[in-house]
Amino acid sequence: MRSRALVALVRQNLSRSRRSFALSVFGISVGIASLAFFLALSAGVRQVVLGKVFPIGQLEVVPSRSSVEGPIGLFSGFSGPKPLTEEAARTLSSRPEVKAAFRRVKMAFPARAWGGQEILGKNFYTELVAEGVDPAAMADESLGPEAFADNLGSHNRCNADAECASGEYCPWDTHACERPVPAVISPFIVELYNGTLATQTGLPKIGKFLAGRLRGIVFNIELGRSFIGASKSSVEPHQRKVMLVGISPHAAQLALTVPLGYVQAWNRQYAPGSPPLSSLVLEVKEGASVTSLTAAVRGMGYDIADSGAERAGLAITLVTLLFALVSFAMVSIAAINIAHSFFRTVAERRRELGVMRSIGASSSDVRRLVLAEAAVIGLCGGVIGLVTARLFAFVIDAASRRWVPDFPFKPDTYFSFGWTLLALALGCSILACMLGAFWPARAAARLEPTEALTS
Repeated sequence: MRSRALVALVRQNLSRSRRSFALSVFGISVGIASLAFFLALSAGVRQVVLGKVFPIGQLEVVPSRSSVEGPIGLFSGFSGPKPLTEEAARTLSSRPEVKAAFRRVKMAFPARAWGGQEILGKNFYTELVAEGVDPAAMADESLGPEAFADNLGSHNRCNADAECASGEYCPWDTHACERPVPAVISPFIVELYNGTLATQTGLPKIGKFLAGRLRGIVFNIELGRSFIGASKSSVEPHQRKVMLVGISPHAAQLALTVPLGYVQAWNRQYAPGSPPLSSLVLEVKEGASVTSLTAAVRGMGYDIADSGAERAGLAITLVTLLFALVSFAMVSIAAINIAHSFFRTVAERRRELGVMRSIGASSSDVRRLVLAEAAVIGLCGGVIGLVTARLFAFVIDAASRRWVPDFPFKPDTYFSFGWTLLALALGCSILACMLGAFWPARAAARLEPTEALTS
């Protein structure tokens, strides 16, 4: 049977059974709409949670909570956490699974910061939590106007700011010209500010326009003294200027991020006994074995910081699986209904099929005709289901924008309708209908012409 004749017969048969066709399309469209809706919701939530809230594709190596150094530790007691050294960092960086490694160190003494009047309209005062990060981590970032690097400035001797070059200042404790310390913040801090602090205090929210204006803003920090109290160090507190140079996902989530060398120098001055490194971030190569890398880290006496990404991903996967099973059950019921409908249709068209066989149609032609009708039902039901799911998603997004208060990482849309998802849902619809029509098509193909005409 030629394709043109097959198309004409399919159109004729479906138009004669409009009620049955509409009911079959409705049944499969409900299942596909449910399946597409929940898969798109899962993909959208996964993008926000695993793409913005939790880092993916990287491991953070931290000192173990407790360690016992050799058999002597059995008698002498626990020796405490094993410090993360430069030698250990080099060893882990050279592992074949590691794409890049970035050292981090936390500021181990109290400090405070104030500023922001140029952007926020008034100065903002806060305790300073800072972390030093290897400048190589920001190599691919678009930052400015200052470079994210250590020891910026000419370091010429000075007694006043006027004696320094443009963009430099003269700290009173060193009398050497410096440029402001470059700093970056994470998108997580921006989201927390927009979702909580800005709402409670009436400060303007940081959108794309204001985020661009944040670059180059200079504020003051005082090392060795906080609003709660001073450092235990005998070193006198001193002030520095800091310039915000951008927002980066490589920054510490809940701390101001500055180049590693600054924090290491400050720790040596105000907290001499602090460890040289707080953690080591390992970016894993695509396709590399995370299990073997984790085993190597633990074999060296260190731990992997729990970012929550694995548990969040597992929770999203389980919820998605649950809703997908419900959707597949709905699709299966629709496929059974289609099988029942086609069995009835084949019985009603028994003499017609016998005439087709008697004038030269083969059993494969009859089978193709029934399966083609089922495929058309699946195609129509799949398209209607996808459109329905997209409309429901649009309504939920609109309701969220209007009635749901802002919260950290609130997305513009909760759904992600990618081409892969659309193709999967449409293919599932067509496949389910054809599977439902397989046995009726097989029964129709086995009809003998004489038996069909005489029955």
